[in-house]
Amino acid sequence: MEDWHDLTLTEQVLVRRAVSGHQLGNTPQHVNSALRWAGSPDVPAHRGATVAEQLARVPELAAATLRLVGAGWLTVHRGWYRSGGEQQVSGPELEWALADPAVWRYGGPVLSVRATAEGNARWEAVAYPTGRRRQPEWAEFDEDEKAVWICAREPGCWLTGPYGIFADLPTDLAGEELRAHVAAEIAPLLRFVRAGSIEVHHVAEPDSEHFAVVPPDQLLDAFCDRELRCDDSADWGVGFTCGFSPSPETGLR
Repeated sequence: MEDWHDLTLTEQVLVRRAVSGHQLGNTPQHVNSALRWAGSPDVPAHRGATVAEQLARVPELAAATLRLVGAGWLTVHRGWYRSGGEQQVSGPELEWALADPAVWRYGGPVLSVRATAEGNARWEAVAYPTGRRRQPEWAEFDEDEKAVWICAREPGCWLTGPYGIFADLPTDLAGEELRAHVAAEIAPLLRFVRAGSIEVHHVAEPDSEHFAVVPPDQLLDAFCDRELRCDDSADWGVGFTCGFSPSPETGLR
C-alpha cells in the first residue's frame, strides 16, 4: 500500500471520509472545497459547487473509490455505518453502484465507506504523527467560542436567520454603532476563520445546495447586512452558517 502523500487530493478526501464512516453522498462538494483550499484554478474561489459541477465529478470519484478499494485503503457498504444492516459491496456490483450519480447526492441510495485497519493506521500516522490526538483545548474556549465551534460541528446549525445562534440585530442600531455591535458579536467566529479552522457560508434560498464562501475581510460587512442575515425570514436554511474548513490540516483530521 502506498503512502498517504502518494494519494491524489480526491483520494485523500475519500479516505478521510472512510475513517469516519461517512456515506458517499455530498462527497463531490467536499472534494470541491478541498480543491478550493488547495488553490486549484479549476474550482471557483468563493462558492460551493453547483449540482452540475458535482455530478461532473462522479466518474473521477467512482474510479478513485475503486482504486482505493483495490489498494486496501477502504471498503464500501450499503447502508449507514454501524446501522446494523450494512452489506459490503464489491466486484461488478460495486462498479455499477458507484457509477450511479444518485449515490453521490444526499437523499439517494446510501453507500458508506469504511477505512480498513491498515488504511486507518496510515492516515493516523500522518494526521497525528506524535501519536496523540491533538484536539482543540475545549476548556480554554469561552462560552461564545464554544457556541461557534458546536455550530460548525453540527450539520443544520446556523449563525443567523430565524434559527441562528446569533440574536437578531437591534432595530435601533445603524452606522458605526451597528458595526461595533456586530464586530463584538462575530469576534469569536472571526478568530476561528482567521486561524483556518472554520469557514463561513451564505445561503440565500431555502433548500439550496448553492452557497457563497465569505472571506475573513468581508465578514463584518456581511454580518451588518440585515438582508443577507435573513433574521426576519420564516424559512429554515437561509442566512449564514459555518463548518470546519477543508484546509490541509483541518481537513486531514
